[in-house]
Amino acid sequence: MVKYEIDQAHTHLGFTAKHLAVSQVRGRFNKFEGFFEGPDDDPTKARGEVKIEVASLESRSDQRDTHLRSADFFDVEKYPYMTFKLTALQIVDDENFKVTGDLTVKDITKPITLDATVGGRLPDPFGAKERVGISARGQLNRMDWGLNWDGLAGAVPFASHTIKLEVDAEIVVKVEEPAATA
Repeated sequence: MVKYEIDQAHTHLGFTAKHLAVSQVRGRFNKFEGFFEGPDDDPTKARGEVKIEVASLESRSDQRDTHLRSADFFDVEKYPYMTFKLTALQIVDDENFKVTGDLTVKDITKPITLDATVGGRLPDPFGAKERVGISARGQLNRMDWGLNWDGLAGAVPFASHTIKLEVDAEIVVKVEEPAATA
C-alpha cells in the first residue's frame, strides 16, 4: 500500500465560469488537503479524499468572492468545507485515466468524473520518496449542488450554470519513518 499526499505549494484547484454569458472568470481555492492511497501495482484500487476550505476561494474580485462565500452560493458560515472522495479510477492508456468520486458541496453529494493525465513521475529530490504530477479536467452544473443564485429574474445568469474544473497537482509519497524500538 502506498500513500500520496497533495503538495499544496505545487497544486492548483481552479474553476472557470462564464460571466453574463460573455467572458470567462477564473477562480481557485487556496486552502485544501488530501491524500490518495492504494496498491502501487494496481492504481484502479486507489481511494482518497480532498478536503477544501471553501472560504479560501479567490477570483480576483473581493466583491465577487464575498458574494460567492455568502448564502447565495457556498454559504461558508454553514458549510465551511467541500470534499471529493475518490471512488473509482479507470485506466484509459499509459498516461490518461478517468477519476470518479463523490463531490460534496453544501451537504449535497453527487458523483463526478474527471479526465486526468499523469504529467510526470520521478524520485523526489527534496526528501520525499516520489513525486507525481497530475492534471484533471471536468465540468459540473452548479445547480445540482444547490448553488442556485442567478441574479435578476428573467435576465441572463450572472454566472453560468456550467462550471469547468481544473486541477494541476503534485502528489508526493512520503518516506516512511522507521518504527521506534523499545
